[in-house]
Amino acid sequence: MKEYTTQEILKGILENDNVVIQYVYDRYFHSIRKFIDKFGGGKDDALDVFQDGIVVIYEQLIGENSKPIKNFRTYFFSICKFKWFNTMRDGRFSEYTTVEMDEILPALEYQSSMEDLNSVLEKERREKIYYHSFIELNAACRELIRYVANGWVVEDIADEMNFSVAYAYRKRQLCLDKLIKIVKGNLNKNNI
Repeated sequence: MKEYTTQEILKGILENDNVVIQYVYDRYFHSIRKFIDKFGGGKDDALDVFQDGIVVIYEQLIGENSKPIKNFRTYFFSICKFKWFNTMRDGRFSEYTTVEMDEILPALEYQSSMEDLNSVLEKERREKIYYHSFIELNAACRELIRYVANGWVVEDIADEMNFSVAYAYRKRQLCLDKLIKIVKGNLNKNNI
């Protein structure tokens, strides 16, 4: 099997090169699975964490403030471990309550990347909560909020949904209030 350098792996991830991604899988998945098995997960969990790790690295590479990665193996394992510990902390495995990033990242050179990684993971968590909260709304509220999100004025929404303008204003506010309440509840529960 051909060996790839850190820079070749990063370039392959950035370009979605299947050969390089398969190399990363062949080279590192077994160790990630072994780690996740040790902490109560299974093969599906390991696959999810592995894929999430690749996505996090990709997002960091395309980001404006991407930091150089000196050792792919160490950095990738750090991301995967952090993702798994967050999964456990977020309620799936309640006996593990808090895991600090310092416990996971083995080398000091990655301390500068902690804030970037934390912000990417927090953004991903919040987007998931927003999505699930949106899905909890009834179909009419989802449709109305989609129109609002796409910049439609209330008069056009009223025409499209066969509402009076006054009712469209009221319904828009009720739906938005309901969505905010669901989002706050889900953020407080931290269950998604």
